[in-house]
Amino acid sequence: LLANLGSLTELLDPKTGKLRVAEKSCYYMRLAGGLTEQDATILEGVLDMDSVVIMAGSPEAVEANMQVSAFRRRQPDLLVLPTLTHTDVARLIAVEVEKRGYEGVGEGDVGTPQLVTVLEHIVRQRFDEKLIREKNGHLARDVLDLAISRKNDRTWADSLDSKERFRLTPTDFGLDVLTAEQRERRLQEVEAEVGALVGWGAADDVGTPRHFFATLRRQAAGKAGSGSSAGVAAVAGAAAVLHMPRALWVTANAGSGRETFVRLAARFLRACG
Repeated sequence: LLANLGSLTELLDPKTGKLRVAEKSCYYMRLAGGLTEQDATILEGVLDMDSVVIMAGSPEAVEANMQVSAFRRRQPDLLVLPTLTHTDVARLIAVEVEKRGYEGVGEGDVGTPQLVTVLEHIVRQRFDEKLIREKNGHLARDVLDLAISRKNDRTWADSLDSKERFRLTPTDFGLDVLTAEQRERRLQEVEAEVGALVGWGAADDVGTPRHFFATLRRQAAGKAGSGSSAGVAAVAGAAAVLHMPRALWVTANAGSGRETFVRLAARFLRACG
């Protein structure tokens, strides 16, 4: 017999307060808060009936409750489950994709190693190790649920046929995958807004915002800028490789366009992939 418990007090008779426990049963409880000494007494009573109690919780919750008297006397075994990796989360999603009747993601067909590779790329692009450590398997379920929800929305909006309806894409998983034409159009939109701003210098005036965007634009087009030794080959539909600092100081007085610059730079880089 396996019984799920919200709290150990559920094992007490509400009228008499006595313990109600079936022999040789297994009880499972998720640790959410701290246990009391009353809980400790109930726990020892369960163990005296040759029953088993399994408690699960975060490392912090388990550590906090190890000082309860019943735990100190009984010395329970402690099992530490491993934290999932990006690859593990990708494999879980791949299994669920097949279970739910979808055909795959991008070029990764169901049942092939390519599907895990595609999903792992998506997971690494979107989620850091801290979030994976906190959610583990729940993250895989949530990611797939959201992807299917996005697919359903697109099916309704774009009237997708039955074959496309059940094929997930990186876009369904939240990756902004653009065609070459879409990238170019977004870059031109940023260029137009930069060109309309006053006081941002000229495209050949080193150290000005307009020169910054002009340099990146040449790289995105596959042309080496002045003084640059690295040319970038443009590939249709592929993200551009930009040679730019990973950290950038913007010095300006209030009202001169600091937030505008950051907003436009973010849009430019997103358009470049």
